Amino acid sequence: MERKVGRSLGLLLVVLLTVTSFLTGCGQSSGDPDEPAVKELVIAFDRDAEILDTIKTSWFSDGLIYIHDRLISRDYEFNYRPGLAESWETSEDGLVWTFKLKEGVKFHDGTPLKASDVKFTIESIIDPEVASPSASDLAAIEKVVVKDDLTFDIVLKHPFPNLLFILSNTACGIVSEEAYKKYGDEYGVKYVVGTGPYVFKEWIKGDKLVLEKNPDYNWGPDWMENNGKPIIDRIVMRVIPEESTRRMELEAGNVHILRNVPASFVEELAGNEDIEMIRGDATKLCYLAYACDKEPFTDVRVRRAINHAINKDEIVNYLLRGVGQPAYGYLPPALKSEYYDGSKTDSYGYDVEKAKALLKEAGYENGLQLTLSAENTSEFKKLAEVLQSQLKEVGIETTIQLYDSSSYTDMLKEGKQELFIRLYSWPNADILDYFLLSSQFPYPNHSRWLDEKTDELIKKAAGSATWEERAAGYHEVQKYLIEQAVWAPIYIPDSVLAVRKEVKNFKFHPWIPQYNDGFDLGVE
Repeated sequence: MERKVGRSLGLLLVVLLTVTSFLTGCGQSSGDPDEPAVKELVIAFDRDAEILDTIKTSWFSDGLIYIHDRLISRDYEFNYRPGLAESWETSEDGLVWTFKLKEGVKFHDGTPLKASDVKFTIESIIDPEVASPSASDLAAIEKVVVKDDLTFDIVLKHPFPNLLFILSNTACGIVSEEAYKKYGDEYGVKYVVGTGPYVFKEWIKGDKLVLEKNPDYNWGPDWMENNGKPIIDRIVMRVIPEESTRRMELEAGNVHILRNVPASFVEELAGNEDIEMIRGDATKLCYLAYACDKEPFTDVRVRRAINHAINKDEIVNYLLRGVGQPAYGYLPPALKSEYYDGSKTDSYGYDVEKAKALLKEAGYENGLQLTLSAENTSEFKKLAEVLQSQLKEVGIETTIQLYDSSSYTDMLKEGKQELFIRLYSWPNADILDYFLLSSQFPYPNHSRWLDEKTDELIKKAAGSATWEERAAGYHEVQKYLIEQAVWAPIYIPDSVLAVRKEVKNFKFHPWIPQYNDGFDLGVE
């Protein structure tokens, strides 16, 4: 009897799993045969949100992109375009920006968006008592002045042409003042209220975040193909830490999209006719850093020798399997106007003999023995091994030390690093402020670069009156950083997404996919 029951239960389980998999891939039935299936898009992520509160979080879940709209949007060419703000103008001195909101915009609870909600959002972020992790991004803002329900001024302490970028970021998703105050400590956990194309439904920590389409949405950016109600009914963001498990779930049809696909998976997944590999320019950069305030890294000759020791082409061709390009400067070329075009010309080519000569000149003819630290992922572990081999060729012996993500951060904060691998992802030159200003020491200025000229160049660029002057200022910053060999840039990985064939009308965006812009699900 036990065997018969067990066998029956096992058969039932197989049937249920098969049906569940089919429903996940093709949309879920509402139970009513006359009702269309629910179109449910499933996306896999390696980590969960901290809190779904744009004002308080330091880790922005992709879900916040779709729950909240921002004043400024960025199109597929990365241009700044209207979002919630239909227009804006700047005073002659650059200190007052006047914005006009779109009419008819409503929060998910039905209350209308007003200029007072914008004031509440921005002034909460810059309020020292709130201690928002994004406060430094908005430090140039003095105050927000409401002129009427749809018009407001942002008053600056000094000219700040980067304001449009800041206002387009996830951190500046506009929240409802009424809802934020109403839900208190439960806001961002049980309740999240925005004006975006998707509405918060459920968050099970460590498992999934569920969003459902906003049936009233009709105020999306004009540059989108679909700026009204989304076609996809529901987005499920699953947390799957293991790379191999994410891949298996994609191949099984239980997940539709993988972002940030590891290079090692690209060739293998490319052979699956049910999956399309989509590649584009990324706003990322991987580099080898070192503690610049510690010997031997205080000597620029040693820093330059390390740069000359790295064979970037070998790393891109064999480690990344061609899914990327060598990095020569401190920003990725995808940033266009901000990227310094002289990066490759000014950088350090692979030259073992030059590296040896520089080490000898610096007094290290007999070589060096150093620790090389990295996060314990398959990608960074392999990169550390390749760098270990390349550095050995010029006389630098290294011992590899691997850390989990949190321990790695702790190590850097404690200042225990010598050589270490980092990768950043950010679509703006102000990432250099974040990592290299003396005021950011000891963390996130983990390369421990304390330099008055760098501070002066960055502050001058950031405080420029116009975007063009700002971009030119950051070109000077990058030129100087290359000269000083503050980092050893290695590569810029391609942005790679694996997308199942059920996903229709997929559009690549250089920052975050816009799933409300006509994305659909279907079966061929």
